[in-house]
Amino acid sequence: MPVSRERTLGWLAVVAGLGLALAVQVHAPVGVPLYDGVIVPEPYRYLHPVGEQPGDPTSADATKQVQGGKTPVFAVATDEQPPQAQIVAQEDAFQVPAGATALHVTITPVDPTVQPTQGAIAGNVYRFAVTTPDGQAVTAKACDSCRTMVIRGPDDVTEGTIAHLDNGAWVNVATLHAGIAAMFQTNANALGDYAILTGSAGNGTGGGGGLDPLVFGGVALALFFAVVAGLFWYRRRPAPVPVARLGPTRGRIPSKRKGPRRPPGGRSD
Repeated sequence: MPVSRERTLGWLAVVAGLGLALAVQVHAPVGVPLYDGVIVPEPYRYLHPVGEQPGDPTSADATKQVQGGKTPVFAVATDEQPPQAQIVAQEDAFQVPAGATALHVTITPVDPTVQPTQGAIAGNVYRFAVTTPDGQAVTAKACDSCRTMVIRGPDDVTEGTIAHLDNGAWVNVATLHAGIAAMFQTNANALGDYAILTGSAGNGTGGGGGLDPLVFGGVALALFFAVVAGLFWYRRRPAPVPVARLGPTRGRIPSKRKGPRRPPGGRSD
């Protein structure tokens, strides 16, 4: 039974949409959505405000229960709108010490213990920590994108790189835009002190390499709409008019002249 044109177009549209979603997820995977709805940003809060800058940035403190020896899925964020720092973790993202039944998750704005040798810190330094209730540090497991940190910078920061304070030096990590200006995210392999750097080597999304996800998303959307436009044109074009093929003796205009009438017996006079 032949497949109708409408069904073919429907399946092509579904495949195009799935391809677009897969391309975006592969390029910039996010395990847990961070926001839903419209966010009205409030002014950035500085740990050490200057002049008329707002101060008193908030911290985050939460306790999460361990179930079956595995750390749970959780999202912890500071109280600003949108948060100035947050962490999202998938299940089993940390190594649980023997006998531990809960996790203590904290995010705290702190003074930098050392300044970067390249670039400058934009906004606050945030310390991310996950411990047992008695203060024992929890180790981050090796996993693919199971921990996402998001840090918001001051409102005028449009390009920056998240850096991790590692053994007394700031090290840039792979960075992506988090969907709102001045917000950046990274898939963290370790906890500790993190900040946004501007003017450093490798400044910009992607940690100094790769395609900007905004450009990538624009190209993907353009391809998607091009496919949809092609399908619409294909559906709207007129169907070809069928042409009847006649045999060698068909299609002639019959003559108006009549032959002689034959007698009833079939004999001619």
